Amino acid sequence: MNLVMEAQDENMTATLAEMDTAKKMAEALHTHYPYHLWGVEVDSQGGIAKVFNLRLSGRWGFIIKLADLYSDPDMMRVVRAGGELLERYKLKRGMFDADAYNALPTDRAGNFIADK
Repeated sequence: MNLVMEAQDENMTATLAEMDTAKKMAEALHTHYPYHLWGVEVDSQGGIAKVFNLRLSGRWGFIIKLADLYSDPDMMRVVRAGGELLERYKLKRGMFDADAYNALPTDRAGNFIADK
């Protein structure tokens, strides 16, 4: 096998591992907080994963170190991060509540306002 093919195989393996990790994280979030619109992005080269609630913001979320997930097979760090994100927007942890979501305050640009 030549070097180009080996590099492509390594990239494909990394991509598949990232997708698998993102899927597990998203499943943990959906299990604990169903019907929210969770977004997870995994960057194995950077050693991090980003967690977003896309109904609330595509810009603000949490960063979790991938190394911390190795000792956390139940993804409780991810679940805590998701719950904290909901609470920053004054939403209860749990299933998506359309009434609470529709009552969230927004700024002049229409962005939801989170506690800092």
